Amino acid sequence: MNINLIYERANKYSMWMTLAISASLMFAVVSIIDKRLLAYNLPNVSVLMIWTVMGMAFYAIVILFVTGMPSLATPKIILICLCSGLSLGVGISLMFLALKYEEASRAIAIVNTNPIFVTLLAIPLLGEYLNPTQWIALFLIIAGSALISIKRSANNQLLGFSRFTPLLIGSSFCWGLAHLIAKYVLEDLPLPTVFAIQQLGVAAVLACYIRKRSWDGLLLCMRDRNTCLLMIFGEAILPYIAIFVGLMAISYGPVSLVTSVLASRPMFVFLFASLLSTQRLPLLDETLTKETLGIKVVSIPMIVLGVVLLNSL
Repeated sequence: MNINLIYERANKYSMWMTLAISASLMFAVVSIIDKRLLAYNLPNVSVLMIWTVMGMAFYAIVILFVTGMPSLATPKIILICLCSGLSLGVGISLMFLALKYEEASRAIAIVNTNPIFVTLLAIPLLGEYLNPTQWIALFLIIAGSALISIKRSANNQLLGFSRFTPLLIGSSFCWGLAHLIAKYVLEDLPLPTVFAIQQLGVAAVLACYIRKRSWDGLLLCMRDRNTCLLMIFGEAILPYIAIFVGLMAISYGPVSLVTSVLASRPMFVFLFASLLSTQRLPLLDETLTKETLGIKVVSIPMIVLGVVLLNSL
């Protein structure tokens, strides 16, 4: 094989891996800010949702106004791209619906299995191929991320099947489908266009949950300086950088592997949350029992090993 071709493939592999890890880190920071806002600054999640819808619509409109719609973009490919956002919006909605009745730790663990659906769909539909080592790496990351998200629930169970579990499985499938569609349309549309149309799709779904009292709550919360700063940086700037970087990673690499690396976010969330729950940085109130600490000690090496295996191929 030509040495230049090998070098080009190595650079491309290094690129998507770096982008995916960077996106995962940024998403983890966003999750920490979400926790802080919902625990101490915002009255309910609907206030955060309306701010999110505003941000998505703003970035989408600005990007489409500046770049315009590509001349080669057919109505069909635009509609398919919009379906990526709609699917992601439905996935987020199902997750929040289940969170009303389900343990948050279990919910995140189940939703975080979406790379399985991505892989099962990407192999026949996109022609992607995973060798045995990549399969091992994928399941190490997913299993480790699921473990690190789990804690013992109020009914003294770590795992279990409730009537709301299908909602979470459906959410996981929708997240995976959104990533798969994004990979498909990135072959025909430029990255900024995909980003903008996808955000419009998500915003269209989440806008259905907006109520008048959400506006009143948002205006009241934004009067507080600290809340305003967290909302601007953590909910109006950083998430969209993370989404854009994640889409860049998907455009460069196999979507099945990229989403597996993106699934490592719970590891970074745990590390950041633990750091911010110390006496020197008491910004959060995360407690660790011997049982949960033991699970984390097992799950973190699983995730790291999975990423290392992917990075060594």
